[in-house]
Amino acid sequence: MSDRSDFVIAADDRDLTVALGCSAAALASLRDSGVLASSGELWEVGPARDYLRDAAWADSLWH
Repeated sequence: MSDRSDFVIAADDRDLTVALGCSAAALASLRDSGVLASSGELWEVGPARDYLRDAAWADSLWH
């Protein structure tokens, strides 16, 4: 994964799934594995986007 830092302000899970383009189940998996870091409503999504891009290439997580 790259060291890029992308941040979004997300009030709830719906905002995060829209920002990342993934399902709620994929979002939960990213949280559980520590790929997605939160600072209140500010989320660092760069590593999660990289992970999802790579996973989508290998499988089909994008919706």
